[in-house]
Amino acid sequence: MTHGVVFEPGEPPPCRLRVVFAGMDGRFSTVPLQALARRHQLVGVIHSLPRPVHRGWLVDWARAGAGGGNLRRFAEHLGCPFFSAGRSAGRGLEAFLHRARPDLLCLSNFSFLLPPEVLEIPRRGAINLHLSLLPRHRGPNPWLWMFHDQDRTGGVSVHLVDEGEDSGPLLGTLEHEVPEGITAGELADAVLPRAAALLVDVVDALAGGNLVPVPQACPDGMRRARFVSPGEALIDWPTWPASRVSHFLRGASLWYEPFPPIPGFVRRYGPTLPGKPEDPPGTLRQAMRTGWISCCDGRVPFRLQAVPRELWRLGLPLAVGAGLWALA
Repeated sequence: MTHGVVFEPGEPPPCRLRVVFAGMDGRFSTVPLQALARRHQLVGVIHSLPRPVHRGWLVDWARAGAGGGNLRRFAEHLGCPFFSAGRSAGRGLEAFLHRARPDLLCLSNFSFLLPPEVLEIPRRGAINLHLSLLPRHRGPNPWLWMFHDQDRTGGVSVHLVDEGEDSGPLLGTLEHEVPEGITAGELADAVLPRAAALLVDVVDALAGGNLVPVPQACPDGMRRARFVSPGEALIDWPTWPASRVSHFLRGASLWYEPFPPIPGFVRRYGPTLPGKPEDPPGTLRQAMRTGWISCCDGRVPFRLQAVPRELWRLGLPLAVGAGLWALA
């Protein structure tokens, strides 16, 4: 860690800061939130509305409400105010922060940049937990591009928030391995507790006033870890071996779908199957619940996994319609 300050798990911080936490639904935000709540005083939770992704009206309907509003439930459990913010929140977000009177604003998996007038409200500024070794993979989707680029070493960075995108001075970092074939869920199991502990260490050190920020390097030509559209061509099918395709899809399937999605189901990709297939690279073969993708030197198998919540949303209108028809 760049700051070199580590507190023992049971040792209280030098002082408890008043913290407003901001993120999105899902454990990329809730794991750090829970860790902070055990050490400091949470005085507000801000929910960031996710970027809309259009996959077709049927899939969008099935997946509506993913995440279940768990940041709101955490705020209710902690007994602190809650605010849901979009890019146009503006004055409402400023007013919320003025009422909370935070010492510090902590972000993790937040979906848009904050203006200077918001960053100036917390007494000690704002910090962000970013899931890459900055400045590599700056942007909203670092893990997708980490898997795409076959990085075998990833990391976590905590940095001061400025007007740029993940460009503020570093306060703490850690490295982790990215084993071949690991899924995003498996990697999150291993990394998120360590990332949350790093964030807490940084906040503790800020409370003690003994943390020196380290400016980031500014390399030229570094690609932004941008969002991609479902089905966007990110795989070079004629040249990518099956092992690379499998590693990418197993790791990035939370954020990227190279083929049209099936409402109510997700594809779970497996290790490569040897043997050059007869189909051209990039061909998808689908059976009832399983299938594979042809690559230049093998196949990548997958199975369809049902998503009960999505199937329920798809079946509910049909059930209501059938009931009304029966009553007519």
